[in-house]
Amino acid sequence: MAQFDFEKVLTIGASGMIGSYVDFGMRPGHAECDITDEESVARYVARSRPSTILYLAGATDMVRAESEPAYAYALNVQGTHAVARAAREAGATMVYVSTSRVFRGDKEVPYSEEDTPDPETHYGMTKYAGELITAATVPEYIIARTSWVFGGGPKRDNKFYGKVLKQLQSGVPEIVALADVQGSPTYAKDFISTIKDLLARGERGVFHIANAGVATRFELAKAMTAQVHSSIPVRGVDRSFFQSGSTLPANESISSQRCALRPWQEALWEYIDTEWISAFPSKT
Repeated sequence: MAQFDFEKVLTIGASGMIGSYVDFGMRPGHAECDITDEESVARYVARSRPSTILYLAGATDMVRAESEPAYAYALNVQGTHAVARAAREAGATMVYVSTSRVFRGDKEVPYSEEDTPDPETHYGMTKYAGELITAATVPEYIIARTSWVFGGGPKRDNKFYGKVLKQLQSGVPEIVALADVQGSPTYAKDFISTIKDLLARGERGVFHIANAGVATRFELAKAMTAQVHSSIPVRGVDRSFFQSGSTLPANESISSQRCALRPWQEALWEYIDTEWISAFPSKT
């Protein structure tokens, strides 16, 4: 089997959190390849002639997606359609990054690749629409669902993990985190490494890519607090505590029989130790 050429991979959305771990191939900025402009995407893809398109862009603000459905539709549906058409015209494989939110979220155990998507939120619906568009448009594709991603360090991590770590840095009176929603914490570095492995092996189809194990936000906040040796208390709350809590499913966890990643505890420890710990005062 010929060795996979990662320099022929085009990553769209490389400036984001997951994209910060992409150190190969073509990584155009928004001005060069704008997913809201189908002609812009088509021109860039035709000119660059990639063998694979890794599609990381899209709507990531889940709260905004529920209050502004047009925002989620434009990026997750129309944007995906533009990229999928360009991939088909170029004869390129497309890797579409999706989410555990395509499932209803009421299953008692993690969702596998064999489970049927049934989203209830605008965000989940548009991401699932993106999956269907990818599968219907591009002959060669990977749909990579993930969950509760962390990474990017202080500059790019503006999600739950980064918010908690910055609160711990600032010395807030307490950390408040959900204790009645569970998911599969995933290190973006491990996610990209797994994508590279799937491409190198010529894999195709639907994959669930998440670090092993399940946790609540409360458990994650406790783990982060312990690692940075903070004495700040962590209080667990239920979804009714937050205004946007009504849109949250109880279970966002996923599992896979097709690929295996290390435990989330190990991945989170490495992330904080290598990308955050220098920002905290040392404890002696």
